[in-house]
Amino acid sequence: MMIPTYIVDDVDSDRYIARRRLAKSGHFGPVDEAADGAEFLRRYFSESPHATAGLPRLILLDINMPELDGFETIAELKRRCGHGETPKQIVAMFSSSDNERDLERSQSSGMVEHFFTKPIDDSAIAEILETYRERGFL
Repeated sequence: MMIPTYIVDDVDSDRYIARRRLAKSGHFGPVDEAADGAEFLRRYFSESPHATAGLPRLILLDINMPELDGFETIAELKRRCGHGETPKQIVAMFSSSDNERDLERSQSSGMVEHFFTKPIDDSAIAEILETYRERGFL
């Protein structure tokens, strides 16, 4: 079963690397992309309701982006998704810095499950897959 994925990052080369790593694993698809949080939210919430009918969608979310950064995007995603329902997504944040404050903010968001330093690598992909297995999705 394939995991639908969104890569949200303003840097083309980082999206490319993430896309390649995901493809290499053979577990992710379709892979959609957005260059910033605002574009992602527009597209994510305009999709048909059955677009995520299978596995919870993986959202790979960069922290530093124009318009809406990763944390602002998470806040809006939480606001729009509501609480108490089955999660429709698993969120992994990634950043070009390993700033301890960013790590702490992501962990306290209540929505981010993974934090990686860019570029995303095979061990990060393996960790994400393990989350899906632990929850019984794979």
